[in-house]
Amino acid sequence: MYEKIEGGSVIDVQGLPCCIPPEGYVFNIVTKRLEHRGIYSRSENKEEQHWERLELPNWYKTVLKQWDEFDKKKKDDDDTEFYDERLEELKAQEWDRRLNGFWFMNNGVPTYLTGTHYMYLQWWPIDIGYPKFRIPDLEKAYFMQYCIEDPTCLGMVEVTKRRFGKSFWAGIFLTEYVTRTKMTNAGIQSKTGNDAKKFFSKTVVNPFRRLPKFFRPEYDTSLGSNPKSELRFQKTNIRGKNHAENVGRAELGSIIDWGSSDKVHYDGQKLHRYVGDEAGKTVETDVYERHEVVRYCLLDDEGRVIGKALYTTTVEKIDSDKDGVQDAFKLLWNESDQLRRGDDGRTGSGLYRFFMSAKRTRYFDAFGYPDEERTLKVILADRETVKNNPRALSARIRKEPLTIEEAFSEDADKCVFNLQNIISRETKLAESPVYKRQILFYRDGESQMVKWRDIRRGEEDFCWKMTQVLPDNEANKYKIEMGAKYPTRTRVGAITVDSYSNSQGGRKYGSKASAWIGVKEGGRKRAIGHLYGRPNVKEELHNQVMLAAEYHGFYAWYEHTSDDYLSYFRERGRVGYLGRYPLILIDPTKREDADRFRGTPITPFSLTKQLDNGILYFENDIELIDFEEVLQNAKKFDPYNRTEYDTMVSFLMLISCLDEQPYTPPPKKAPLITVYDSSGKAVSV
Repeated sequence: MYEKIEGGSVIDVQGLPCCIPPEGYVFNIVTKRLEHRGIYSRSENKEEQHWERLELPNWYKTVLKQWDEFDKKKKDDDDTEFYDERLEELKAQEWDRRLNGFWFMNNGVPTYLTGTHYMYLQWWPIDIGYPKFRIPDLEKAYFMQYCIEDPTCLGMVEVTKRRFGKSFWAGIFLTEYVTRTKMTNAGIQSKTGNDAKKFFSKTVVNPFRRLPKFFRPEYDTSLGSNPKSELRFQKTNIRGKNHAENVGRAELGSIIDWGSSDKVHYDGQKLHRYVGDEAGKTVETDVYERHEVVRYCLLDDEGRVIGKALYTTTVEKIDSDKDGVQDAFKLLWNESDQLRRGDDGRTGSGLYRFFMSAKRTRYFDAFGYPDEERTLKVILADRETVKNNPRALSARIRKEPLTIEEAFSEDADKCVFNLQNIISRETKLAESPVYKRQILFYRDGESQMVKWRDIRRGEEDFCWKMTQVLPDNEANKYKIEMGAKYPTRTRVGAITVDSYSNSQGGRKYGSKASAWIGVKEGGRKRAIGHLYGRPNVKEELHNQVMLAAEYHGFYAWYEHTSDDYLSYFRERGRVGYLGRYPLILIDPTKREDADRFRGTPITPFSLTKQLDNGILYFENDIELIDFEEVLQNAKKFDPYNRTEYDTMVSFLMLISCLDEQPYTPPPKKAPLITVYDSSGKAVSV
C-alpha cells in the first residue's frame, strides 16, 4: 500500500495514496516480487458476483480430526508432523492469501483485499458469526495497511459510530502479526483495566481459539485454555522433573497482554502492536500523555519504527470529574492529521487519522456499498423528532456523527448557546475557511499616522488576524476637541479587550489577552479582527489596541477589571479613544446617576446583558462568525467561570458595544419667551 507498484493503481483514502497491485497480481512479501494469482469469482453472472465466505472442502473436517488424533498419540520426543497432501495445499493457499492478499470479482469489478482483510472475512469470527464485506471496511483496510507499511508512521487513530466492528478489527490488528512473528509483544489499554480485560477476552482470545489449526501457533495453556491475562505463544510451562523437556523446542516466544489505563503501564517495554481502545472515553488518565509514553515503546534505540498502534473510539458523553479528558483525545486527533506533516515526514503524534461518517454505516447492498442517501434521511429524520430537546438531540448526534465536528461536539445541556448552530457553522467553515491576514499595526515615523504590515517570522504568536483590512485612505480619521484627540468612525465599529491583571508576559504566566475589532454592516454586527496571546511585555498589548483604534477611528473598550490601560492611553494623549461604560450595559434604573468610567462594567447586570446578547447572536447571526476559535470557545463557555474563556468574554463585549450609540448632545429647546433689545437682538430667555 505504501510503495508504488509497477502497473498497479492508486486509491486515495482520506489523504493517503494507497497503492494497489495490478489486477490479479499480489506482491509476495516473501519473494519480494509481483506474482499472478488470478481473480476469484463466485459466478459468471455479474449480479451474482460478490463476497461470500469460501466453503471448505468436503474432506476438511475429516482430515482435521485425523490431525488431532495424530497429535494426541504423538510422544513428546517425537518430531514427526502430520501430513496430508490436500491439507498442505490448502495451508499454502490460505497462508499466501493471509500474507499477500486476495482478488475477487464484486459486481463485475476486480476487488483487492489486503491479507489482513481477507483473514478477517474468511477466518475471524465475531459475535454475530463471520463479518460481511463492506466498502467502508475495504477503505479502512487499505488505510491501515498503508500505516503499517509506512516506515515513518506509528499507526492510526480511528473515530466511528458504535457497533461498526472497530473492536474486532482491532483484535485482528494485534493478533494477525503477533501469531506469525517471533519475539513480538502486543499490548492493550482501554478506559479502565477491566475494560481492557474484556476487550482482550472478546476480540483476541475468543476469535484466536476458533482459528484453523494451521493459523493457531502453540500457546501456553498453563493459564487455562481460555486465558484471562495474556496469551503466551510458547510451549506450556511444565513444573517438576519434566520441566526441561520443552527447553530448546521451536516456539514463537511472542505475547499479547492487557494492562491498566495508567499512562506508564507499558513504559520501558517494546511494543510491536498496541491498541488504545475507547481512547476518546478514557477517564482514568490523559490519553495524550499516555501516547507520549507508548510512542517510545514503538521505536528502537535509534528511533526507528518497530511497532504500530491503533487508537479506536466512539466519542460520546462521558461523566468524569476530571477536566480535559476528551480534550486530550481531541489533541491526539488534531496532531494526527496526515495532511500536515513536519519536515521529518511525521505528524505531531506520529499517527494518521481515519473518520467514518455514520451515513456510510447502514443499509449495505449485496456488494458492500452503503446507501448513504437513505441512511442520511433516516438519521436526520431521527434528529428531527427531538429537535426541541437539545440534550437528546446532542446525544443522538454524537452517537451517529456525520462529521468529525459532530463527533467532538459538546453536550447541549452544558452549552449556553445554540449548539446545533455552532456545529453547522463549524462544518461550513471547515469546508470553506475564511482567509485571515496576519498583521501588526505601527506608527509611521514621519507622518505619525498609523499603518499596518504583514507579520514577520517569529511574530505568529501575537498578531492581528484580519478578515478585512481598512484601506489607508479611509484610515486615521479623528477630531480634536478641547485639545484632545477623538475617533470619528465610532458609528461604524468598535474594539473590545479582555486583558489580564499583571504586567508580565510570556506563556508561563497563564491567562491570555483577547481583543476583537468589529463593524456594523447593514445593521448587523461582524467581527473582522482578532488579537490573542500574551506578549512578553504587556505594553505591547496596549500599543496594538491603541494603534488599531486610531487606524480604524473606533473606541476601544477594556473590561474594567484594572485601570493600567487608562494610564497607558492617557500618557500618550489618546484617552479619548477609550470608550466609556456603554449605556446598554448599565441598569436602566441607575443610568441617570451612574459613573461612566472608561471600559465595560463587570456588574451582574452587565454580565447578564452580555450573555443575553450573545445567546441572541448565536441564534440569529451565527453565519457572520468567521473565526473558528469563537465557536470552539462558545461550546464550553461557562458564564459562572468567565476567567477561562478570554476569547468568548471579549466577543460578548464586542457584540454589546457595537450596539452602543455614540453620545449626541440634545438639540437646544426653543424658548417659550424671548426678550429683544431696541435693535431687535435677543438678549435673554
